[in-house]
Amino acid sequence: MALLEHILLSFWHHHPDGDTTLIKRAWDFAHAQHEGQLRKSGEPYVVHPMSVAKIVADMGLCVPSICAALLHDVIEDTETTREQIDEMFGEEVSLLVDGVTKLDKVQFSHSEERQAESFRKMLIATVSDIRVLLIKLADRLHNMSTLDPMPQEKRERIAQETRDIYVPLANRLGLSWLKADLDDLSFKYLEPDDYQELARQVRSTQQANTLFIDRVKREITNILAQNELPGKVSGRVKNLYSIYTKMKRKNLEFEQVHDAIAFRVITDTVGNCYGIFGLVHARWMPVPGRIKDYIAMPKPNHYQSLHTTVVGLDGERMEIQIRTLEMNQVAEYGIASHWAYKENTRYTEGDLYNWFREIIDSQEGTESSREFLDSVKGDLHHGEIFVFTPAGEVKNLTQGATALDFAYAIHSEVGNHCVGARINGVQVPLKTPLKSGDNVEILTSKNQKPSLAWLDYVTTTRARTRIRAELRSEQHQQSLKLGRTMLEKALRRHGISFNRVYRSGKLGEVVSKFKAHSADDLIANIGFGKTDEHDVALALLPQEKRDSVPADIRESPFEKIIRKTQRVDSGIIIDGMDNMLVHFPECCHPLPGEPIEGYISRGRGLIIHTRDCPQAAALESERRVRVHWDAQAIATRPVTVRVVSNDKPGILASLTNVFQRKSINITGANCAAENNLASCLFTFEVKNLDQLNDIIKSLRATSGVNDVVRIKRHARAKQHSG
Repeated sequence: MALLEHILLSFWHHHPDGDTTLIKRAWDFAHAQHEGQLRKSGEPYVVHPMSVAKIVADMGLCVPSICAALLHDVIEDTETTREQIDEMFGEEVSLLVDGVTKLDKVQFSHSEERQAESFRKMLIATVSDIRVLLIKLADRLHNMSTLDPMPQEKRERIAQETRDIYVPLANRLGLSWLKADLDDLSFKYLEPDDYQELARQVRSTQQANTLFIDRVKREITNILAQNELPGKVSGRVKNLYSIYTKMKRKNLEFEQVHDAIAFRVITDTVGNCYGIFGLVHARWMPVPGRIKDYIAMPKPNHYQSLHTTVVGLDGERMEIQIRTLEMNQVAEYGIASHWAYKENTRYTEGDLYNWFREIIDSQEGTESSREFLDSVKGDLHHGEIFVFTPAGEVKNLTQGATALDFAYAIHSEVGNHCVGARINGVQVPLKTPLKSGDNVEILTSKNQKPSLAWLDYVTTTRARTRIRAELRSEQHQQSLKLGRTMLEKALRRHGISFNRVYRSGKLGEVVSKFKAHSADDLIANIGFGKTDEHDVALALLPQEKRDSVPADIRESPFEKIIRKTQRVDSGIIIDGMDNMLVHFPECCHPLPGEPIEGYISRGRGLIIHTRDCPQAAALESERRVRVHWDAQAIATRPVTVRVVSNDKPGILASLTNVFQRKSINITGANCAAENNLASCLFTFEVKNLDQLNDIIKSLRATSGVNDVVRIKRHARAKQHSG
């Protein structure tokens, strides 16, 4: 009964007027249902759900959460049904139990793809009520603390998934104490020798650390008393894994870690936080670069505190954190602190909920569960930066985020049409990394759209998934165009009109034969190269003779004339074909105005080369088509030039001014200097060859410029696979 007493006392600590009747009923029910069941350690199974309920109560969660923790295994491991839980404990408890039960069924396996799919399902279950994940984290903590009876391989697997997934999730939820416990337990099983040695070293310094902590606490307490400021001072040795990671990161021995002890001052107001902050710095020398103001700029998990590292007593470095009591509640219990103050309230708003909601939404932009998990883990494990919009709004982004990430953080459409940015008033390319404190303005154009290269410019899940979704949408539309062109050509050989086949619904009759979902899906599969257009054409024929083609789907003379004069959106006119998917290879970067060659490649559409490109000489003659530029098309093409100039102050500004005067968007720049000469590569977009020649002429006229040449990356000639 000691566990039950602890649960009730912990609950009353957070909810002094709370009614524990339902908790006691759930305790008795769990005890009865798990009667006779044992864990691998030999102890009664019911100890596990009761221990999980203890952790949940310590978090400060509500009555339904504690009941759900006590009952979280009864549906899976006993004859109890969800309907019984609903009837005995109410709908809210049954929903939580059902959510945790579904998570328990999510088993992470050795297969990375299945592990990733399980993680996806876990977050989908969580987003309906974050308390489900809080209970699951408590469940994981108790399981990690009882791993010893398990086989070594299973211990290591569970510890690794804990480190990879549950630790960063605990951090994202703001549960610092739970994160630290999971960190140390994972450390214990994944690096057992290092864990035991470090634990021994910390134990050997325990007496000295206790004396040092007492001295510093007295010193800070005296400072507060002398200035009549309220505050409670505490000190602790940091958790083992945080010490270990610092030793590894900085290649230190344990004796060289001088800030393994952290102190905390809890006061009553924000004003007193800053007052104590100043007094600490007046007493001890602060370490440059180690001052953090998370009160003014909270972390994404709502953590707030002032942090400073000072050179304190005996010349030892000390980390000191200063915060209010409410800030400390959030720092320790994170999102769980919400229930410590507001009974019977579901957390369904705010940045954290939106973050989970966005993760679920982002799955639509990923091709596989593995890709989804990698993206989310990337966001979970990275640090954060704080940047400002022109209006002064603060945006939190992951460390390493670029201007393009920032654009997508504002809105998907802003990202999709982003052409550049101004950081602190200076125009920069899309891939420029941001740093805390930057003021960022996004430049857009309605004609801009994402390209595959953009995936190399971003680091955040949101940006990557939005770009992929846009590219796939564009690719699907292009595949429809290409598939239609290919099927239309195959049908014409039999004198059949594609338009009449499509309108009559006859194409829909063969969809299932080719394992497609719809007529458009079948056409897109042809464009992707997944389905052969000739097989589809033959499937539409009652016989292989042209005379047998029904009149209602036979191509009319009028359609023959129309199809020879149609134009495609890419700025290329193709003799005898319409709506074809067009690709411009990187080997020659053809520009409107240059002589070009066309080559049909299955699944990739029409590939356009300049006539002087070595690739063009290797094209199979039977797949060549006559193409020429459409004078009426409005499109831009990328081009790269190298500018060689004297290495003198202001030369880069002079060169970029040329592009600015002519309203040209620079998408990439790379400069290097050697022997008093500077070499700059500029990548930008132009409408045609005349515009490029005009820019080159202006660059050559710039003072200090020695030469300007267009860069064409001609590859070794090879056959295109079709």
